[in-house]
Amino acid sequence: MSKIIRFAKFVKDIKKTRDFPRVVNYDITSRCNLKCEHCYWHKTNEAHEDLPDEIWLKTFKDHVKRGANAAYLTGGEPTLKPKLIEAADKIFPEMAIVSNGINQISKSIQRRIMISIDGPKEIHNKIRGLDIFDKVVGNIKNDKRVILTPTLSTTNYKYIEDLVRIARESGVDGITFSTYTSHQGIDDPYYLSGEKLDWTIKELLRVYRENKDIVFMTPKIIKSWRDKNYYRKCYFKSSGFVAYDANLKIKKPCTLGAKVKCETCGCIVPVFASALKKMDLKSWFLLDKFFPSEYSKNF
Repeated sequence: MSKIIRFAKFVKDIKKTRDFPRVVNYDITSRCNLKCEHCYWHKTNEAHEDLPDEIWLKTFKDHVKRGANAAYLTGGEPTLKPKLIEAADKIFPEMAIVSNGINQISKSIQRRIMISIDGPKEIHNKIRGLDIFDKVVGNIKNDKRVILTPTLSTTNYKYIEDLVRIARESGVDGITFSTYTSHQGIDDPYYLSGEKLDWTIKELLRVYRENKDIVFMTPKIIKSWRDKNYYRKCYFKSSGFVAYDANLKIKKPCTLGAKVKCETCGCIVPVFASALKKMDLKSWFLLDKFFPSEYSKNF
């Protein structure tokens, strides 16, 4: 019953007329300690200096006052600004951190943490450009705040089952998937299409059926990647979302930055949002697994 009440409150909240978006994505730093082969940020980033924490804190408080409820802290690599993460934790009712996992996040931050692991050791290190796999796995061991968030491209799409195994063996809470979104179009060498995409969808459906306790997806979400119609009414283009770069400039059309080819979108967020809009009950219950109540704060 508590989940149903929570869902009802969520629906009521997102239907409210707002003067400011409910969900905000902040690139809190213009720095990153990796240069991954598929990363959108390195392709689109125009911010070259970090703003003082005081400016960010003033912005966070102002946005919450104006109606922001949920914050995604990204970068660059957000864990390069640990004090700012700690401060944001005291400001936002809902918050998640998207990280590459090289730096541990303080246990005092009881929020959802999304960690990018993109394959078994050799593949992950190839994509990331450094030998970091063992360090990341050590950092997230048995950390139930963590969901693994691999991006599937032509480099790693054959390793879906390995990624689920890594999630289970590392003791994190779960794993979800995105597919690579291109800024070049369908000719991008990392972009999954045709037989490779078909195989990926079939494999995701199989591992979902066999690992429902740990794979945070639904059949509707997975099958959506076949035609990608969700991009036409993308959540990121709604009045409920806004993304800022590290210089507090609004990113268009979404957090993936300028010139993204929306028709290639494989981001889990608009896919998930589309499934929720279509009243897919499995997706609604999955929402509670993504963001359980213990990672929310009512100030």
